[in-house]
Parts: sequence; C-alpha cells; structure tokens
Amino acid sequence: MSRSNGEGSVYRRQDGRWTGAAYVLTPEGTRKRKAVYGKTRKEAYDKLTALQEKSRAGIAATPGRLTLKAFLETWMRDVQEARLSPATYQTYEGYIRNHLVPVLGAKRLGQLTAADVRAFLAIKAREGKSPATVKQMHAILRSALQHAMREDLVPRNVAKLVVVPTPPKQDVAPLTPDEARTLLKTAQGTIWEALWTLYVGLGLRRGEALGLRWEDIDLENGYLNVVQSLQRSRGELRLKSPKTDTSRRRVVLPGFCIDALIRHRTSEREKLASLGLSIDQATLAFTSQAGTAIEPRNVNRAFETLLKKAKLRRVKLHDLRHTCASLLLAEGVAPRVVMELLGHSAIAVTMNTYSHVIPALQDESAKRMDALFGVENTKLRETEKTET
Repeated sequence: MSRSNGEGSVYRRQDGRWTGAAYVLTPEGTRKRKAVYGKTRKEAYDKLTALQEKSRAGIAATPGRLTLKAFLETWMRDVQEARLSPATYQTYEGYIRNHLVPVLGAKRLGQLTAADVRAFLAIKAREGKSPATVKQMHAILRSALQHAMREDLVPRNVAKLVVVPTPPKQDVAPLTPDEARTLLKTAQGTIWEALWTLYVGLGLRRGEALGLRWEDIDLENGYLNVVQSLQRSRGELRLKSPKTDTSRRRVVLPGFCIDALIRHRTSEREKLASLGLSIDQATLAFTSQAGTAIEPRNVNRAFETLLKKAKLRRVKLHDLRHTCASLLLAEGVAPRVVMELLGHSAIAVTMNTYSHVIPALQDESAKRMDALFGVENTKLRETEKTET
C-alpha cells in the first residue's frame, strides 16, 4: 500500500508497532510532522488518513500528550484570570481542582468524549451535589472546551453534546419589613451598625460596602460612589474595579443611612486615633479593630451572630440585597430604578430575580388605573350588586 509524495508514510518499528507519520496543521498555523500508532498496518494507516483529512479541512492536530488537567491550568492562568472577578475565579478554580481534575484530569484533551462528560456529571450527582452545582461544573467545562475549539486544539466541544437539566429556580428569601426593622434596631450601637444599614438600605454587595473609601462617600450632598470591591483572591485581600459598567454607579443615600454613616465616621476616627492612625479621604470606611481591611468572611460570621441576637430566622447575608430590592419594588419604586441601584447588568435580571413581587405590583397598578378611570364603573358595579 504505497503512498504518494507528501501523503506521509507508514512503517513498522523495531518493537513491532506500526507507525504513520505526516506533516499536518498545528494550532500555531504551521505544519509539523506528527506520528500515530497502531497494532497493525491498517490501524496506523486509518489513523493517519483521519489525521490528514482533518488537516486538509483546516482542523489543527491536538498536541497528543496534552491532558485536560494541563489545558485547564493554562486556560485559567492565561485566559480566565484577567476576565473573572476574584470571587468567580476562586469558584472556578475550586470546581476544577476538587472535581474536574480528580475525575477527568488525566484524560488527553483530544480523546475526551461526550460519554466521559456525561459519566462525570452522573458521578457528581450520585455524590449528592445539587443540580445547580452539577450544572455549574458542566458550564465551566463547556466554556473551557469552547476555548480549546477556538484554538484548534479540539475539533468540537463535546461538553455541548451533553444536555444538563436546568435546576429548579431558588426563590430569594428577603426579610419582611418588620424583620428588617428588627435587624437594624438590634444593630444599633454596634461597631458595624452602618455596614448593616447600607446592606439593607442600598442593597450593596458584600465587597462593594467593604471597598468604600471616605472619598467615595459625600454625606453633605447625600450620595456615595461604588467604584471598587474588596475581595479575597489567591490568599490575599484585593481591591478590584467592578467587572461591569453598571456595577460602577452613584447611589443616593436615604436619610437613615446618612445618620448611620455620620455616627460611624466619628467612631472610626476615634478608633484609628487610638491606634496611632489618621483618617483621610483614601481610608477605607469600614476597617477591623486593628485598622485594616475587613476579612469578608468575618462579615458573614458577624451577620449570623446578629440574626441570633435579633431572634430572626436564618438567612444569607446576600439576602439583605434581596430585601432592599423587594421592599423598594413593593413600595412601588420603578424596576428600572431598582436595577440601577443594585447595579444589575440588565432589567431582565431584576425582573427575573424579584418576580415574586410582580403580582403585588400588578394589583397596585389595577388600583391606580381604577383611581384614574374606574369611578363610573365602580358605581355601576355597586348598582348591580344592590339590584341583585
């Protein structure tokens, strides 16, 4: 079975294995001699033919020994680190290190199949991982393989061939107005009273409040600017710019938030002075007892303590953000205004997250339309009831 010049060669090695070799397209756009192996001449020939057909179709040859583990490490370092927030990067890294790599990491990238992906997800489901967690792991792998495909490292994204059911929507658990009042009343006089007040009153994200500097807060004119976020990443606290333009925003301060911040500024000045430190515009508005940036996880722990002290049901710190939005929507504030306050990227995010409030808003809108146009109809309905 002779092959023409340029079509490669098939030969038998001294150890008895058959080898096929030819120059094929590489991910760098050059051509490089690549070898395939088989137990028989036909097996080596068929593998070589398949490799050359892909090359002629413009599909680069995958580095034969590149494992999924090595690829994911490179993808995270060279692609994702620059575009993900520290918190999201840490989440991705944890899923990859603790779940994807132990099961699939040793697989060669070019040999990964849809069956492998499906089996991996089934393993995680049997381990008791929630549907949302399983879907998140699948999304990370799908995103990574999509990049591999763009780089011509794989001919197709096998993760896309695996359908993962959408997990049931988790309803948000905002505090009721009475619960929110109880929480803030319990927080009065504590060192972080102003912090809890901003979480409830403005719906700030955890890191956004911790990243505030005094230069970002204008108490005289009643507003603050969200321009950075404090997050822990790779073992250290970092101040990061918001990842979207809508997250960078100016927020008008309600009066009770201004009052809390005025009291907080006084106590912060006294605390820092006792530590031999001064307070200036660049100083973080919220600092630890040592005058340093606050560890974000400590805020979650303090919030759990505050809930117990207030004898309130257990909710997550992020639910204070949901509380702010739900209360405003229930009070008739336009969804667009709530979207801008929270820094959502699109109005759909706001509407989908707080859909539980929409029915009440519809009832209110009907009452308002009745107030405008329904007087005569109301009299008619009353007449009909009397006659009946």
